[in-house]
Amino acid sequence: MATVSSRTLEIARDWKSTNYYDKAESDAWTDPFWKPGTQFRRLFEKLDTTSTVELACGHGRHSARLLSTKCDQTALQSLVLLDVVEENVLHCRRRFSDVSGVSVHTNSGYDFRPVEDGSVSAIFCFDAMVHFEYDAVFSYLQDASRILRHGGRALFHHSNLDKYPGSDYRNNPHWRNFMNKNLFAHAATRSGLRVLEQVTIDWDESQNLDCLTLVEKGADGSLNMETPRARNASSLLTRLAGRARRMGFQK
Repeated sequence: MATVSSRTLEIARDWKSTNYYDKAESDAWTDPFWKPGTQFRRLFEKLDTTSTVELACGHGRHSARLLSTKCDQTALQSLVLLDVVEENVLHCRRRFSDVSGVSVHTNSGYDFRPVEDGSVSAIFCFDAMVHFEYDAVFSYLQDASRILRHGGRALFHHSNLDKYPGSDYRNNPHWRNFMNKNLFAHAATRSGLRVLEQVTIDWDESQNLDCLTLVEKGADGSLNMETPRARNASSLLTRLAGRARRMGFQK
């Protein structure tokens, strides 16, 4: 039976076998995320980037833009890059070897370890979570609540495609996995995160294919206490995901 981490690594290997990372470095592929006036840039500027984590960094193109932009650059004290593919981690270590405050780590595919509890002010993930299985998304949201400081925020670019449940994501438009804005908001809330804003976006010819969700860890911690009800909801979702896999609804 596939686990969250094994399925995440399988998806990551799909991209490793293409020339995606070389193409993604071009301005044509990167500007839509960072040019002033885009929804990505507008929401990114709502983050306090003092201590930032990038999830699924690939070859580091987004962190490179963050380091080169004037947007809150003086406040950036530490930047942690995470990826499940060891080759990507080694590439980014070479790429940012002379930049102080930057560290790069291999993560599990379902959490942010080795990042410490309550240690970061911002998390972002662009052009990667759109491909994640929903159980991996939920797992990352739970752990985001662990590593964010009170008042810290995270910006996630995820799929808004709720058609074709149980399909192989590679058969879906732009390889988007099953998810939508409401499922994501529900999982974020159950993880103790407050949803501040959600914006659906088009991707090429596909309307509202993706969503940007900005979440915040409650400053008073009231949204982040794991109540019995929250634990039960988490346990139920995990059991349902396992049942779906056993019944053959997940690849």
